Amino acid sequence: MKILVIVVTYNGLKWLDRCLSSVRASELPADLFVWDNDSTDGSPDFVRSRFPEAKLIRSAENLGFAEANNKGMQYALNKGYDYVYLLNQDAWIESSTLGTLVAAHQAHPEYGVLSPLQMTDGFTALDRQFGKILRSAQNDCVKRVMAAHWLVPRKALETVGLFSGLFPIYGNDDNWCDRARYHGFKVGIVPTARAVHDRAYRQEPQEKVIFRNYYMGSLVRLCDINRPLWERFLYVCLFTLVKTVKYRSILPFKHFRSLCRMLPEVRKARQDFKSVSSAPGARTGR
Repeated sequence: MKILVIVVTYNGLKWLDRCLSSVRASELPADLFVWDNDSTDGSPDFVRSRFPEAKLIRSAENLGFAEANNKGMQYALNKGYDYVYLLNQDAWIESSTLGTLVAAHQAHPEYGVLSPLQMTDGFTALDRQFGKILRSAQNDCVKRVMAAHWLVPRKALETVGLFSGLFPIYGNDDNWCDRARYHGFKVGIVPTARAVHDRAYRQEPQEKVIFRNYYMGSLVRLCDINRPLWERFLYVCLFTLVKTVKYRSILPFKHFRSLCRMLPEVRKARQDFKSVSSAPGARTGR
Protein backbone atom coordinates (compact mmCIF):
# COMPACT_ATOMS: atom_id res chain seq x y z
CA MET A 1 0.00 0.00 0.00
CA LYS A 2 1.37 3.39 -1.03
CA ILE A 3 0.41 6.70 0.57
CA LEU A 4 1.47 10.13 -0.66
CA VAL A 5 1.26 13.07 1.74
CA ILE A 6 0.92 16.33 -0.21
CA VAL A 7 2.00 19.60 1.40
CA VAL A 8 1.72 22.93 -0.44
CA THR A 9 4.05 25.55 1.02
CA TYR A 10 4.07 29.31 0.74
CA ASN A 11 6.14 31.31 3.24
CA GLY A 12 5.24 28.82 5.96
CA LEU A 13 8.71 28.23 7.36
CA LYS A 14 7.59 28.62 10.99
CA TRP A 15 5.37 25.51 10.69
CA LEU A 16 7.33 23.26 8.37
CA ASP A 17 9.46 21.38 10.87
CA ARG A 18 6.44 20.27 12.91
CA CYS A 19 4.39 19.57 9.79
CA LEU A 20 6.91 17.48 7.90
CA SER A 21 8.45 15.85 10.97
CA SER A 22 5.01 14.50 11.87
CA VAL A 23 4.85 12.71 8.52
CA ARG A 24 8.33 11.29 9.02
CA ALA A 25 7.28 9.98 12.47
CA SER A 26 4.10 8.31 11.18
CA GLU A 27 3.70 4.70 12.28
CA LEU A 28 2.29 3.97 8.82
CA PRO A 29 5.01 4.93 6.32
CA ALA A 30 4.13 7.53 3.70
CA ASP A 31 5.98 9.35 0.94
CA LEU A 32 6.16 13.11 1.05
CA PHE A 33 5.42 15.48 -1.86
CA VAL A 34 6.10 19.17 -1.24
CA TRP A 35 5.08 21.79 -3.78
CA ASP A 36 6.50 25.22 -2.95
CA ASN A 37 4.55 28.15 -4.39
CA ASP A 38 7.56 30.44 -4.91
CA SER A 39 8.20 31.15 -1.21
CA THR A 40 10.58 33.96 -0.27
CA ASP A 41 11.24 32.90 3.36
CA GLY A 42 13.63 30.02 2.66
CA SER A 43 10.98 27.29 2.86
CA PRO A 44 12.22 25.22 -0.12
CA ASP A 45 15.86 25.33 1.05
CA PHE A 46 14.73 24.19 4.50
CA VAL A 47 12.78 21.29 3.03
CA ARG A 48 15.67 20.24 0.82
CA SER A 49 18.21 20.24 3.66
CA ARG A 50 16.04 18.95 6.51
CA PHE A 51 13.80 16.51 4.59
CA PRO A 52 15.86 15.18 1.66
CA GLU A 53 13.47 12.23 1.31
CA ALA A 54 10.68 14.57 0.15
CA LYS A 55 9.82 15.01 -3.50
CA LEU A 56 10.26 18.80 -3.64
CA ILE A 57 9.02 20.93 -6.54
CA ARG A 58 9.91 24.62 -6.59
CA SER A 59 7.35 26.52 -8.61
CA ALA A 60 8.44 29.66 -10.45
CA GLU A 61 5.10 31.25 -9.54
CA ASN A 62 2.41 31.02 -6.91
CA LEU A 63 -0.18 28.67 -8.41
CA GLY A 64 -2.50 28.91 -5.42
CA PHE A 65 -3.89 26.16 -3.20
CA ALA A 66 -6.03 24.34 -5.75
CA GLU A 67 -3.65 24.05 -8.68
CA ALA A 68 -0.65 23.21 -6.47
CA ASN A 69 -2.55 20.37 -4.78
CA ASN A 70 -3.69 19.21 -8.22
CA LYS A 71 -0.02 18.81 -9.17
CA GLY A 72 0.49 16.53 -6.20
CA MET A 73 -2.68 14.52 -6.76
CA GLN A 74 -1.87 14.03 -10.43
CA TYR A 75 1.61 12.86 -9.44
CA ALA A 76 0.00 10.33 -7.09
CA LEU A 77 -2.26 9.04 -9.85
CA ASN A 78 0.62 8.75 -12.28
CA LYS A 79 2.82 6.90 -9.77
CA GLY A 80 0.19 4.42 -8.64
CA TYR A 81 -0.44 5.56 -5.08
CA ASP A 82 -3.38 4.00 -3.24
CA TYR A 83 -4.10 7.06 -1.07
CA VAL A 84 -3.27 10.75 -0.95
CA TYR A 85 -3.28 12.76 2.25
CA LEU A 86 -3.69 16.51 1.85
CA LEU A 87 -1.90 18.26 4.71
CA ASN A 88 -1.81 22.03 5.20
CA GLN A 89 1.57 23.59 5.91
CA ASP A 90 0.18 24.93 9.21
CA ALA A 91 -0.98 21.47 10.30
CA TRP A 92 0.48 18.23 11.57
CA ILE A 93 -0.55 14.68 12.44
CA GLU A 94 -0.02 12.26 15.30
CA SER A 95 2.04 9.14 14.69
CA SER A 96 -1.12 7.02 14.59
CA THR A 97 -3.25 9.34 12.44
CA LEU A 98 -2.59 7.85 9.00
CA GLY A 99 -2.88 4.27 10.19
CA THR A 100 -6.17 4.94 11.94
CA LEU A 101 -7.63 6.68 8.90
CA VAL A 102 -6.51 3.99 6.44
CA ALA A 103 -7.89 1.24 8.68
CA ALA A 104 -11.21 3.11 8.87
CA HIS A 105 -11.36 3.41 5.09
CA GLN A 106 -10.54 -0.24 4.52
CA ALA A 107 -13.40 -1.14 6.86
CA HIS A 108 -15.71 1.37 5.13
CA PRO A 109 -14.60 1.79 1.48
CA GLU A 110 -17.71 3.82 0.64
CA TYR A 111 -15.96 6.93 1.97
CA GLY A 112 -14.28 9.26 -0.51
CA VAL A 113 -12.84 11.60 2.12
CA LEU A 114 -11.91 10.89 5.72
CA SER A 115 -10.70 13.51 8.17
CA PRO A 116 -9.30 13.14 11.67
CA LEU A 117 -10.50 15.44 14.43
CA GLN A 118 -8.92 18.78 13.50
CA MET A 119 -7.73 20.46 16.70
CA THR A 120 -5.84 23.50 17.93
CA ASP A 121 -2.18 23.34 18.90
CA GLY A 122 -1.76 21.27 22.06
CA PHE A 123 -4.96 19.32 21.34
CA THR A 124 -6.80 21.56 23.81
CA ALA A 125 -9.88 22.17 21.66
CA LEU A 126 -11.43 21.50 18.28
CA ASP A 127 -10.64 23.92 15.48
CA ARG A 128 -13.51 26.40 15.59
CA GLN A 129 -14.79 25.78 12.08
CA PHE A 130 -14.27 22.04 12.44
CA GLY A 131 -16.34 22.09 15.61
CA LYS A 132 -19.28 23.52 13.67
CA ILE A 133 -18.93 20.76 11.07
CA LEU A 134 -18.70 18.05 13.72
CA ARG A 135 -21.91 19.24 15.38
CA SER A 136 -23.73 18.67 12.09
CA ALA A 137 -22.38 15.13 11.67
CA GLN A 138 -24.74 12.17 11.43
CA ASN A 139 -23.08 8.83 12.22
CA ASP A 140 -19.70 10.47 11.55
CA CYS A 141 -20.87 11.55 8.07
CA VAL A 142 -20.80 15.22 7.05
CA LYS A 143 -21.52 17.11 3.85
CA ARG A 144 -18.14 18.82 3.77
CA VAL A 145 -14.91 19.08 5.74
CA MET A 146 -11.88 21.34 5.37
CA ALA A 147 -8.95 19.98 3.36
CA ALA A 148 -6.32 20.81 5.99
CA HIS A 149 -6.45 17.06 6.72
CA TRP A 150 -7.89 14.79 4.04
CA LEU A 151 -7.34 11.13 3.34
CA VAL A 152 -8.56 10.41 -0.21
CA PRO A 153 -8.48 6.89 -1.72
CA ARG A 154 -7.38 6.46 -5.32
CA LYS A 155 -10.81 5.30 -6.49
CA ALA A 156 -12.45 8.53 -5.30
CA LEU A 157 -9.75 10.64 -6.93
CA GLU A 158 -10.12 8.78 -10.20
CA THR A 159 -13.90 9.17 -10.14
CA VAL A 160 -14.36 12.72 -8.86
CA GLY A 161 -11.28 14.29 -10.42
CA LEU A 162 -9.06 17.06 -9.12
CA PHE A 163 -9.90 20.48 -7.72
CA SER A 164 -11.79 22.80 -10.04
CA GLY A 165 -10.21 25.84 -11.64
CA LEU A 166 -13.36 27.79 -10.71
CA PHE A 167 -12.06 27.91 -7.14
CA PRO A 168 -8.45 29.15 -7.14
CA ILE A 169 -8.82 30.20 -3.49
CA TYR A 170 -11.47 29.13 -0.96
CA GLY A 171 -14.29 26.73 -1.78
CA ASN A 172 -12.14 24.02 -3.40
CA ASP A 173 -12.70 21.51 -0.64
CA ASP A 174 -16.43 22.23 -0.29
CA ASN A 175 -16.96 21.83 -4.03
CA TRP A 176 -14.96 18.58 -4.15
CA CYS A 177 -16.98 17.10 -1.28
CA ASP A 178 -20.23 18.00 -3.05
CA ARG A 179 -18.98 16.27 -6.18
CA ALA A 180 -17.86 13.21 -4.19
CA ARG A 181 -21.31 12.85 -2.63
CA TYR A 182 -22.92 13.15 -6.09
CA HIS A 183 -20.79 10.21 -7.27
CA GLY A 184 -21.89 8.06 -4.34
CA PHE A 185 -19.04 8.57 -1.89
CA LYS A 186 -19.48 9.54 1.74
CA VAL A 187 -17.53 12.29 3.51
CA GLY A 188 -16.58 11.32 7.03
CA ILE A 189 -14.78 12.07 10.26
CA VAL A 190 -12.88 9.45 12.26
CA PRO A 191 -13.14 10.46 15.93
CA THR A 192 -10.33 8.11 16.99
CA ALA A 193 -7.82 9.98 14.79
CA ARG A 194 -6.47 13.39 15.81
CA ALA A 195 -4.43 16.10 14.12
CA VAL A 196 -3.63 19.80 14.54
CA HIS A 197 -4.59 22.76 12.35
CA ASP A 198 -2.64 25.67 13.84
CA ARG A 199 -4.44 28.67 12.39
CA ALA A 200 -4.94 31.89 14.30
CA TYR A 201 -8.26 33.70 14.09
CA ARG A 202 -7.45 37.31 13.40
CA GLN A 203 -9.66 40.26 12.62
CA GLU A 204 -10.04 40.46 8.84
CA PRO A 205 -11.15 43.35 6.64
CA GLN A 206 -14.87 43.20 5.91
CA GLU A 207 -14.21 43.05 2.17
CA LYS A 208 -12.25 39.80 2.60
CA VAL A 209 -14.90 38.28 4.86
CA ILE A 210 -17.65 39.12 2.36
CA PHE A 211 -15.63 37.74 -0.53
CA ARG A 212 -14.99 34.43 1.23
CA ASN A 213 -18.30 33.94 3.02
CA TYR A 214 -20.69 35.42 0.48
CA TYR A 215 -19.06 35.26 -2.95
CA MET A 216 -17.14 31.98 -2.70
CA GLY A 217 -19.89 30.44 -0.57
CA SER A 218 -22.46 31.37 -3.20
CA LEU A 219 -20.29 29.97 -5.99
CA VAL A 220 -20.00 26.67 -4.10
CA ARG A 221 -23.79 26.53 -3.78
CA LEU A 222 -24.34 27.27 -7.48
CA CYS A 223 -21.92 24.48 -8.41
CA ASP A 224 -23.50 21.90 -6.06
CA ILE A 225 -24.64 19.22 -8.49
CA ASN A 226 -26.67 17.48 -5.80
CA ARG A 227 -29.33 20.18 -6.23
CA PRO A 228 -30.81 21.77 -9.41
CA LEU A 229 -29.23 25.03 -10.52
CA TRP A 230 -32.50 26.98 -10.44
CA GLU A 231 -33.00 26.05 -6.78
CA ARG A 232 -29.45 27.01 -5.89
CA PHE A 233 -29.84 30.32 -7.74
CA LEU A 234 -32.98 31.21 -5.81
CA TYR A 235 -31.16 30.39 -2.59
CA VAL A 236 -28.29 32.70 -3.57
CA CYS A 237 -30.76 35.50 -4.31
CA LEU A 238 -32.11 35.22 -0.76
CA PHE A 239 -28.59 34.80 0.59
CA THR A 240 -27.63 38.09 -1.08
CA LEU A 241 -30.37 39.98 0.74
CA VAL A 242 -29.48 38.41 4.07
CA LYS A 243 -25.77 39.17 3.76
CA THR A 244 -26.43 42.71 2.57
CA VAL A 245 -28.37 43.37 5.75
CA LYS A 246 -25.89 41.51 7.97
CA TYR A 247 -22.82 43.32 6.66
CA ARG A 248 -24.61 46.64 5.99
CA SER A 249 -22.77 46.76 2.69
CA ILE A 250 -23.62 46.78 -1.01
CA LEU A 251 -20.68 44.48 -1.75
CA PRO A 252 -22.87 41.35 -1.83
CA PHE A 253 -24.95 42.95 -4.61
CA LYS A 254 -21.78 43.74 -6.57
CA HIS A 255 -20.57 40.17 -6.14
CA PHE A 256 -24.03 38.91 -7.13
CA ARG A 257 -23.66 40.63 -10.50
CA SER A 258 -20.33 38.84 -10.98
CA LEU A 259 -21.99 35.53 -10.13
CA CYS A 260 -24.70 36.17 -12.72
CA ARG A 261 -22.05 36.79 -15.36
CA MET A 262 -20.43 33.48 -14.42
CA LEU A 263 -23.60 31.40 -14.88
CA PRO A 264 -22.61 30.03 -18.33
CA GLU A 265 -19.29 28.86 -16.90
CA VAL A 266 -21.08 27.41 -13.87
CA ARG A 267 -23.47 25.44 -16.12
CA LYS A 268 -20.55 23.97 -18.06
CA ALA A 269 -18.68 23.11 -14.88
CA ARG A 270 -21.73 21.36 -13.44
CA GLN A 271 -21.93 19.14 -16.53
CA ASP A 272 -18.22 18.37 -16.26
CA PHE A 273 -18.58 17.52 -12.57
CA LYS A 274 -21.28 14.96 -13.38
CA SER A 275 -19.00 12.96 -15.67
CA VAL A 276 -16.68 10.32 -14.27
CA SER A 277 -12.92 10.73 -14.54
CA SER A 278 -10.51 7.93 -15.29
CA ALA A 279 -6.92 7.43 -14.13
CA PRO A 280 -4.30 8.60 -14.68
CA GLY A 281 -5.65 11.72 -16.39
CA ALA A 282 -8.20 12.92 -13.86
CA ARG A 283 -9.62 16.24 -14.94
CA THR A 284 -9.21 19.54 -13.12
CA GLY A 285 -12.69 20.86 -13.85
CA ARG A 286 -11.27 23.62 -16.03
